[in-house]
Amino acid sequence: MPSDHEIRLLTQADVPQVAAASARAFYDDPLQVWALPDGETRLELLTRIFAVIFEFVAVPLGISYTDRTCSTAAIWLPPERHPISPDGMRALQQLDGTLRPAGARYQAAQRAMDAVRPPQRHYYLQGLGTDPPLQGRGLASAALAPMLARCDEERAPAYLESTKERNVPFYEHHGFAVMGTIDVPPDGPRLWAMWRDPR
Repeated sequence: MPSDHEIRLLTQADVPQVAAASARAFYDDPLQVWALPDGETRLELLTRIFAVIFEFVAVPLGISYTDRTCSTAAIWLPPERHPISPDGMRALQQLDGTLRPAGARYQAAQRAMDAVRPPQRHYYLQGLGTDPPLQGRGLASAALAPMLARCDEERAPAYLESTKERNVPFYEHHGFAVMGTIDVPPDGPRLWAMWRDPR
């Protein structure tokens, strides 16, 4: 694997840099554009959203990965539910207050996703993004590799929602298959629900 594809677990020290990279990666994402329609404030708000997710969810769970330059991130949640710390809950509440009325759009999207999420035990890929200047170099594939290997080793399936139709072939290449689509109400984007059986 090339040196610029050295993948490791995400740490608290990575949070500022990887949050900024993820915000840039998702700036034009249809779900984010719908939830945060003001292009002038979207990047700042996405950076804050990702910083909270990374600091209080991804890093504590210990199964999310980045590269040595913090240009890519694969955010995974385990099959078992884990409570968020009190500090994390306070940060999420503060974030929700900051995001109004976008918070209501995110909640609508979450309800739509939860309604069709498979009940079987699985690892959940919550997000995968690479800083735009470094896209197309295999970083996202490299960031996926550790957890996909773990899924195969444990004989555990994986699940995700793709927010861009053009990314569906990428996930199919890694063993995911489209189960169906999700239309976020009332006027949100279409998502692609994808499932991966262990290999």
